[in-house]
Amino acid sequence: MKISLRSIAFAGTFFLLLPISVMAKNSEREAVDRTMQKMMRGFEAGDPSLIFEVLRKDGVVLGYSPARGAMVTQTTEEWAKGFSGKPADDEAQRHRSYEILDVTKNAAIVKLLLDYPGWEGLDYLALSKIDGQWMIVSKSWSGQVKPKAP
Repeated sequence: MKISLRSIAFAGTFFLLLPISVMAKNSEREAVDRTMQKMMRGFEAGDPSLIFEVLRKDGVVLGYSPARGAMVTQTTEEWAKGFSGKPADDEAQRHRSYEILDVTKNAAIVKLLLDYPGWEGLDYLALSKIDGQWMIVSKSWSGQVKPKAP
């Protein structure tokens, strides 16, 4: 089997560049994770100003409301008006977790699980890298009221 010098050079270049692309992807994932950590702190604090550090005011929030029997669509700015500036009274009983599902050069998708005393929800957040910063541009939610414990 004949191996050319060109084949060896190509393979060497490939293996040298592979760690750079992996590191770049990891650094983008880490940046998305930092964005989500800030969003989670905003949820915990009930602080819209903290949330707007990572949430575009011109973004969109949408989901189906079983109580209304209809789709609910609003801007992220309208949605954030629901935050009072202080933690929820039952904050200690609220549990949130997220999973970064996919990250590309300029877009990411995150799955957010919400387990509150009276609500169980699932959000999908779309993030875009805008002017070098990861921002949440849309929130698609679903959820339901939990039955009250007897």
